[in-house]
Amino acid sequence: MPLFIDLLTGQLIAMFIAFLTLSYGLIKTFTIHSELSKYKQAIKAQYSPLLFVGIYMSITGFYGLLLWPLPGSYNILYYDLYPLLGLGLIMIALGIKNDYKLEHLGFLGLLYGFITMYYGIEGYLHHMSLEPAILLALYVLTGLSAIFFYPVSIFIDSGNPKLKVFLIIDAILLILAGIVAGILGFSAVPDHLSAFSKWTPII
Repeated sequence: MPLFIDLLTGQLIAMFIAFLTLSYGLIKTFTIHSELSKYKQAIKAQYSPLLFVGIYMSITGFYGLLLWPLPGSYNILYYDLYPLLGLGLIMIALGIKNDYKLEHLGFLGLLYGFITMYYGIEGYLHHMSLEPAILLALYVLTGLSAIFFYPVSIFIDSGNPKLKVFLIIDAILLILAGIVAGILGFSAVPDHLSAFSKWTPII
């Protein structure tokens, strides 16, 4: 019996929670029609939940990256980028809390968005899932949400009304990505409860 167990179910559920939480904050900010300070004040409410989920995702992501709990290249597919997603949420939380400019973080998200989609396409082409279309959808939607966070970050920095629509676009992408992550995570709970029912650590 392996020492290191598969945390992927909980991590997918954490993605579900994180994405829906962030989309909620973007929608709430979109409904405000005021000056820049009001937008910044509205998005600051995301600080605590994003920090909380980001810390969980970072810790469990580095666990997977360093300890290799999944077989073979599945660990590469699922854990190369997951801890970076957690760190990204932490940086967003700290940025909005401390009124940092988010544009450069948004640009970083844009780059990682394309990389995320690339991983998803490669995973799909290599048939690394029993549900390849759902796997592809998760990576593509997550990647697109990261890409569209770039104009969102500029809006939060500047309040440019021409960019406000990207709050809704990104929120929709996050909701869709969150739903896909939730489907994968919650559907795996029964199998994981059964598979690990008699598991005990070696040490």
